Amino acid sequence: MSRPYRTFAFGILLAVSLLCGCGERPPVRAEHLTRSESASLELPTDPIPLAALLAVAPESLRAAGEERYFAEAFDSARAILTVEVTRARADDDSAAEARALMWLGLAEYRLGDYVAARRDGEASLFLKRQVGLDDELSRSFNALGLLAWNEGRHHDALQHFDSATVTAERHQDARGVSRAISNIPLVLVELGKYDAARRGFLAARVAGRQIDDDRTEGNALANLAMLEIRLGSPDRALPLLAEARHHYAVAEYATGEANALGQLATAFSGLGDLQRAIAAADSGIAIARTEGLLQEVAATLEVLADLHAQAGSWRLALRSLREADSLDAMLGLAVERGNNLRRTAAILLVLGEALPAAARAEEALGAHREIGAWGEIVDDRIQLAEAYAASGNPRAAKAQADSALLEGATIKNPSSVQDAAVLAARLALAAGDPRRALLYLESVGATEATDWVFSDIRAATFLALGRLDEAQVEGKRSVALLERERASLGMGPFRSAYLTNRVGPFSRLVSINLALRDTTAAFEVAATLPGRALAERLGGMLVQRGGIEFLAEGERHLLRAAALERELVKTTAGEQRVAIQRELESVRARYEEHLAHRTPFTGDRLLGHRQIKLADVQSALTSEEALLTFVAGPERLDVFLVRRGAVLHRSVAIGASALAVRVRLARELLTRTRPGQEPPGALAELHEMLLGPAVAAGSFEGMTHLLIVPQGPLGALPFAALRNAKTGRFLVEDYVISYLPTVAALADSSPTAAVSFGRMVVFAPLPESLPGTGREARAIGRLLPTAELRVGTSSNERAVVQALEAGRPVHLASHGSQNALNPLFSRIIVGRAGGSQPNNDGRLEVHEIIGLHTSSPLVFLSGCETGLGAAGQEPFPGGADEGALSQAFLVAGARSVVATLWRVDDAGAAELAERFYRYLSSGSSAEEALARGQRDLIRSTPGFTWAAYATFGPGGRKSAAGVRITGMRL
Repeated sequence: MSRPYRTFAFGILLAVSLLCGCGERPPVRAEHLTRSESASLELPTDPIPLAALLAVAPESLRAAGEERYFAEAFDSARAILTVEVTRARADDDSAAEARALMWLGLAEYRLGDYVAARRDGEASLFLKRQVGLDDELSRSFNALGLLAWNEGRHHDALQHFDSATVTAERHQDARGVSRAISNIPLVLVELGKYDAARRGFLAARVAGRQIDDDRTEGNALANLAMLEIRLGSPDRALPLLAEARHHYAVAEYATGEANALGQLATAFSGLGDLQRAIAAADSGIAIARTEGLLQEVAATLEVLADLHAQAGSWRLALRSLREADSLDAMLGLAVERGNNLRRTAAILLVLGEALPAAARAEEALGAHREIGAWGEIVDDRIQLAEAYAASGNPRAAKAQADSALLEGATIKNPSSVQDAAVLAARLALAAGDPRRALLYLESVGATEATDWVFSDIRAATFLALGRLDEAQVEGKRSVALLERERASLGMGPFRSAYLTNRVGPFSRLVSINLALRDTTAAFEVAATLPGRALAERLGGMLVQRGGIEFLAEGERHLLRAAALERELVKTTAGEQRVAIQRELESVRARYEEHLAHRTPFTGDRLLGHRQIKLADVQSALTSEEALLTFVAGPERLDVFLVRRGAVLHRSVAIGASALAVRVRLARELLTRTRPGQEPPGALAELHEMLLGPAVAAGSFEGMTHLLIVPQGPLGALPFAALRNAKTGRFLVEDYVISYLPTVAALADSSPTAAVSFGRMVVFAPLPESLPGTGREARAIGRLLPTAELRVGTSSNERAVVQALEAGRPVHLASHGSQNALNPLFSRIIVGRAGGSQPNNDGRLEVHEIIGLHTSSPLVFLSGCETGLGAAGQEPFPGGADEGALSQAFLVAGARSVVATLWRVDDAGAAELAERFYRYLSSGSSAEEALARGQRDLIRSTPGFTWAAYATFGPGGRKSAAGVRITGMRL
């Protein structure tokens, strides 16, 4: 099992002196320029005109600059203070120059110009010493210390803070002492000196209380919370953050509130409550953006990137990370840039790019070693070891893991030690040494795991040692902890993506149950996985989503997306097209993210997702049926075949990534095979891998109907085209095949009366660009004389929606497309009527389809890629077809959906559709009609267009009592 993406961001909670280190905020005068106004003006560079503009005396320019600084208009502050420095020099007023230079340096620091900030800060310090401003030296030392800390010059930072403390004590400056001692622990955290840092933060809290400074006390509390999170105790951070936020509210300190929310997000993440974590991060970013706090925006974006990655939303994680890193680069934040390299390495590793991941991890380690950030170095080594192991260098991986263990113990960080121990144990297991793996895990000292990763590796170790009862306990605990974390995300894209790379614990528990000879328990674990992404991405959208404001925001995103799409059609210039396309994908991503931020939904049963019992599945099957389902784990594939009186299992030593490669190869060969060529050998290999032993054992005897619930990359596999090498027959030649979205959907099916297809409505909106669709519509009309034909302009979105909501069978002969980046925007063209409303744009997209209410017995999607979701895209992710158009229609209530798994030509589509309806009109069910049509084409037509079609949903199968089941509601 690969190590999951873990949260490494802890936010940046600075002490009160981050903004200035120089006392209380002066009142902001209403007559002065607002921040937005001052930022947009070019201010005079002469003192007198500038003073007149600001309505102050020339000698008060420094005070005006300070005021703009405290209003966080740093550009204006810099411009004003630059003029004040010039004025003071012209008047030979060194004291005024020294004070102005200090404030100028702080403004430059906030603007990310660290070179200028250091230059002017050191010049201020020199002048203060020269003119005897000894009582003000503490402030300059403190400012220079903060600058050094941000640049990763930890030794210099400690020296400056020590000097600030000494000079403040010399003048009995309690606030100066408080500022300095509040900042020293921040450096100690970076150096991995956690005990000393804790003592420092506690002292800062006492100091803040003594001087009655809510900011100082709030920051000390928030920094203590940060330390608890870093040391693996996020539960202890929550009350500290609550108290810190109270102090920030009293002080009206937006910077502190933004940072505290970032910390709160990380704490919730550590507790497995990802939905609340994301909400806290979003709130923190909103405050930081409003206040123009670039460093806080960057820090919280890093937290948000971690959360997206933890939820499996890699695209959103990378987007947040790119924005954060650009801000960190502008601000010159060395530690954070190293952390971003490590985050990038983790994402690359999950995406299968081991060598680039190792390179980024090496860069992160080098960057942190250069500045002595020992607390980060341990995590760098863990990530680097992961990348080395994945790239086939186990010796280097072990060396890095052992170093991480030693260094984690040295800096006394139990969280890092546990992560390193888990990695070292996994490497030992891979080397065939489970006893050494157990020693690594026992060295951590945890007897009751609270982290699913730790519990999973313990389960794997006990399984390898043959201690099966202990393995089962740990395996169940790992799955339960993972489920608890997943459940915190509510319904939507984050929750559906969460399991993408977390199948390992389920696969492990299946293995343990099988080792205990409990095939029933193994199947019941396996049956919970397929279709979960569908249920949780699409199903949650059926719920009321937060009132009119929520719906209005979603509508704004859709309107903007529609406008950009129209603009894209009109634009031919390369660079401009690229810019529009990027904005379009960004808007779509925001809409998808918007949908994820709804309240949790508990109605899983609506989607057929519930606890599954083998007995219920078997009782729902007829004697002619078998159910086939899978668990595609990181190391093995488990295959389950269920009949009324038996359940069979087979394990194949192939991981999900390797399986995805085979599925992709089979699909590519099918589309490239020319007439007259032999069928691709990959089809026979997959048949033998998935079905061979069951067929050889006679398990399919008496069976006519195969119900397939695919999982992972198998969602893109055309099972109908699997070929038995011994008989030379394709699977569909021997069995009627149906795809089910979930195993629970089978058990939840209920018998209904047979449905007539005489009310069929046939839509063909593109007869000119796709001439085969017109022929297809007319052929269906001949076979079903009562069908209503809508070809060309008579086909439009309103008519399609009306037909679906009236429960009529619908045939759509058009163009469909899958959107790999934004599955909710996968679409099929249906035609456009007059008007320009978003719900009349000529296409049906997934997010619109699942909002419909239909009882249609059949939706035939005769277009390209209409049955294919994420599993069919490049590269293959681990998820199922949560974005497929076919699945969206099932969620909306359709009973059977016929759809395609790859692009088909319209002539081949018309031929198959004609045969399908011929058999349908003679009384066959949808899945039977499709199978008979496919068999006809196998015998009469070269090529594999027939293999692209599949039937989704139980449709017209019979119940165990012999009554036809014509539908289900997911």
